Amino acid sequence: MRTVDLHIPCQDVDDSRRLAALTRHLNARLLDFGPGGPEVVSFDEDHGLVKARFPGHDTAKLLHGLSHSCGVQVAQEANLALFYLNENTQFEDLDYVWGCLFDLLV
Repeated sequence: MRTVDLHIPCQDVDDSRRLAALTRHLNARLLDFGPGGPEVVSFDEDHGLVKARFPGHDTAKLLHGLSHSCGVQVAQEANLALFYLNENTQFEDLDYVWGCLFDLLV
């Protein structure tokens, strides 16, 4: 199983342009769902953080499914999923996360 670690905040950034591009990419992928999909609450390109909620879904159960079914680790704060990216995150991994979320939400 593939492993994608998005639950630990980025500490030091050497390539801020890459981190910003990754953050925008995940934000765009989450917005791609349209109605019934995730709702992006905020995204911070400087820190590589995307916060999202999943209306109509239990966030804890959804993140548990991501972890156990897909190997994707995401942090949680209240009813929000916190996707922490770092400059070593791969664009392909973010597309994989999107696919896993699609499978779990639809």
